[in-house]
This record gives sequence, structure tokens and C-alpha cells, in this order.
Amino acid sequence: MLVLAVACNHGATGAQSDAPLFDAPALVDALGIDATDASNARDPIVAPADMWTWVDFASSKCASGTPTGIGIDPHAGASDVVIYLEGGGACETGSSCWGPMPGANNLAGYDATTFATAPQRNYPILDRAVAANPFAAENFVFVPYCTGDMHGGTVERDLAVGSATVPTYFWGATDLDAFLERVAPTFPNATHVWLIGTSAGGFGTMLSFDRVAAAFSHAQVDIIDDSGPAIVGSGATSNDAIFIDWDYVAPAGCSPCTKLSDVLAADRAAQPASHYAFLSFAQDTVISADFGYTLDEYPAVIDAFTATFANDANAASFIDTNEQSHVVESDPTLAAQYLPWLQAMVDGSASWTSMTYPP
Repeated sequence: MLVLAVACNHGATGAQSDAPLFDAPALVDALGIDATDASNARDPIVAPADMWTWVDFASSKCASGTPTGIGIDPHAGASDVVIYLEGGGACETGSSCWGPMPGANNLAGYDATTFATAPQRNYPILDRAVAANPFAAENFVFVPYCTGDMHGGTVERDLAVGSATVPTYFWGATDLDAFLERVAPTFPNATHVWLIGTSAGGFGTMLSFDRVAAAFSHAQVDIIDDSGPAIVGSGATSNDAIFIDWDYVAPAGCSPCTKLSDVLAADRAAQPASHYAFLSFAQDTVISADFGYTLDEYPAVIDAFTATFANDANAASFIDTNEQSHVVESDPTLAAQYLPWLQAMVDGSASWTSMTYPP
């Protein structure tokens, strides 16, 4: 029996279309199919065009063990795909995950209702109504964040919270594998995939590149990493603690792979013709604190990171030096600056090089 996993719709972020790919809800009703069932792991997803649809995945898990899903917004006639990885902090311990001030968002659960109000859906790069958006005519996939592991975990840990033990699923990579099993056959003709992430999702782009490239083995996968730099903490020499806590599985050929920069280097070596675009504030108020740097120290850290792009013709950075903030795409006033820069990347223009704003 063919199972079509078409969940209820929660409105569009961009231009509406009165002509869906076909009347999926009517077909689902006619066949008596459970619209929330994603048990046929490799079936293509069927959804109306130019509007967001939530699709439940029963096998997926947020940190609490509750299932989650993905948002999908196909575009009629498009073959290529934007996969967006949502951000929202990180955690490794009982107190940082389940204490009074959790270090990551949505650990208790993420469902269609959460997705309906996700502010990231309004980012210009996911808005078809933004004329300058270079991805306006592509297919969109939204991967939510509720595992606290930068989309990189593969393990369940029993974390101590006071006198209690809380089973915690650092399951981001395991979830992504399940999502990709359906997303890839949904867009079988894709020759280009843009893996985009913000904050924890920005880190997730480099941690997940090999999985996405394997799922779309005939496509070029470009990364757009907003506010997820491949750096180590102040005074540290590696990122291996979080890799161990989350049981991160490094890309093949990445050795010793103890740092985020090792993972990024492996990604670039695996597909050197792909593009790596990095966006950040020179004084990122969140990442600087998370990695133990002051706002005065952080610009030099970012300068050192972006200096590593000098020998990579397909890597470039957009750095805002004008304000203290976090996540470039969350500031709508900057869209007029970074969207043309991203367009140059998409076009393969020789003018696509690292830039600062203001110049």
C-alpha cells in the first residue's frame, strides 16, 4: 500500500499558490490514508506547492524522546533544494539540558504547532516574496531543532538532574538520516542542494554535510553557515568534548577529527567545487560568550577563522562589523547587503569574495 505522509498546512511564508502540485489532501482522504503516518521511510513526500506543510516522523526523537518532523515547501517546476537547519543553543549535561535555564530550545518537543510560529520561517532566504532572494524558486525543507546537539548526535544519554535520571536523546544526526531517506526521493532530480543553517544549525551544516552529500550523491552541496564558526573555546585546543558527549560520527577520512575545523576541512576536501559561505557579526553576542571570549576578543577569533579561506577559491565570508548581535539573517535590514552576495555565489561569479559590511 502506498502511504503518503501529508500533514496539515500552517500557512505560507512567501507567495501563495492556488495551484498545488495536485490535490494531495483529497487524495489522502480518498485512499483512507493516515496523513500523519511517515512509516514508509523511503516514500516521496507529497505536498502542495508554495506553502509550508508539516510532516510527522514517528521514528524521530527530540531530546525528551517525543517525535518530531520536518516542514516542506515544494515549488512547481523546481528540482533543486534548500535544506534549512534551525538553530537554538546547545547542551551536554543534565543541568544544561534540563536545569532551570536550559542551554537549548525545544528539548521537550517540537511539533506542527511549534513549527507554525517558528520565526525562522520569515527569514528572507526562505521567503519567496523577497525579490532579491536567490532561492525563491527552489524547493524548501525546514529541519527543526530540538536535540541540543547541533544536529550532530547519535546517542541516548541518561543525564543526572538532581536526584533523578533523565533519558536524553542527542539524536540530531539520527533524525536527519531519517528525514533524508524521504527528502532525497522527493527531489530525485536535484543537481544542487543548498545546506543552510543558523547558529546551532550553522554548526550543523558542517557536521551534517557528509550525510546530505551521501543522500544527494549526484548533486553539488553548498553550505551557507550563519553564525556557526569552526573555532575552539578560549584556552582550548579541540571540540572533542561535545563530539564525545553527543557521539558525533565524523566524516570518512576525517582524522583525528577533534575540532570543528577538522570536520570543515574534510567537507571541503570531499567536494572542493562546492561553496562554503560564512556569515557572522564580528561581535557575535551569543557565540563569543558560549566559547568563552569577550566581545573585544571575538573579532580577532573570526578574523583568524576566515583567514583560513585564503587558499579555498570556493569559500568566502560576509562579516558585519557595524553592530553587536547574533545571526545575520535575523536582521531584515541586512538582507539588501548579503542577498546580492549570496546571488553572486549562486551565479558562480568571480565577484563572489569575502566582504565586510560596512565596506
